[in-house]
Amino acid sequence: MLVKKISTFVVLLGLSSSLYAVDYGGEKSFLVEIPYKVCTIAPLPQEAIEKGIQTINTPQAKKLFEEGAFFYDARREAHYKQAHIKGAKPVIFDASKAQYTVLSLPRTKEKKLVFYCYGESCANSYEAALAVHEYGYKNVFWYAHGFQSWQKMGHPIAEKVE
Repeated sequence: MLVKKISTFVVLLGLSSSLYAVDYGGEKSFLVEIPYKVCTIAPLPQEAIEKGIQTINTPQAKKLFEEGAFFYDARREAHYKQAHIKGAKPVIFDASKAQYTVLSLPRTKEKKLVFYCYGESCANSYEAALAVHEYGYKNVFWYAHGFQSWQKMGHPIAEKVE
């Protein structure tokens, strides 16, 4: 009960405070702490689809990128800092409790959100996508092929973030 109250407070704080606002080309966002369920193995694409998450491949991810979708990197922080899809924001998992993920989300819940991590064997991006979908976002995509596939195709990346 206390955890739920704290989560609600964090969401309300994010909604009411410009301190947490980030501007993505005119779209204001806020930081939010969302509960998530830990997967020990990556789900099959059909499982994601059944839960309302749209699964996409590399060409579809590139198209969404070109359309201005918001990308989220669910890999380890050190790997995110080395290189990530250009413009992607990190997904920060609360490793101490394994209960929350912290994201900088657009206020408009109809925006297209794309989550990725290491590839088909990684469940982090699926977990984050599912949590955001359950939080009420309508256009949530799981890019299961992940960063390596994106990079291999020569698509835009950002390197060496401090």
